Amino acid sequence: MTRLIVQNVHRLSSRPWTFLTGRLEGDALRIGDELTFSDGPAASVVVRSVELHGGPGMTTVAVEGAFAGEIRAGAVLTRG
Repeated sequence: MTRLIVQNVHRLSSRPWTFLTGRLEGDALRIGDELTFSDGPAASVVVRSVELHGGPGMTTVAVEGAFAGEIRAGAVLTRG
C-alpha cells in the first residue's frame, strides 16, 4: 500500500488542480493513479501531475476530483 501524508495544500488560480505536498510511504505515485482519503466521507482524487522540485523526502502531486478542495494538511491519501 502507498500512502501520502499531506503536510501542505496549495491552490493556484492559474491551474485547475489542488497541489498536495507530503511524505510518501511505499511506491512512487504516477499520473492517473486514484487515491482515496477519508477526512469525513470516503472520497477519491486522481493524480494529474507529479512535481519533481520538492525538498528532500517530500513529494508534491497535483490532484483533481469532486472533493479535491476538501483535502487539508494531516489527511492521509492511499493507493492500493
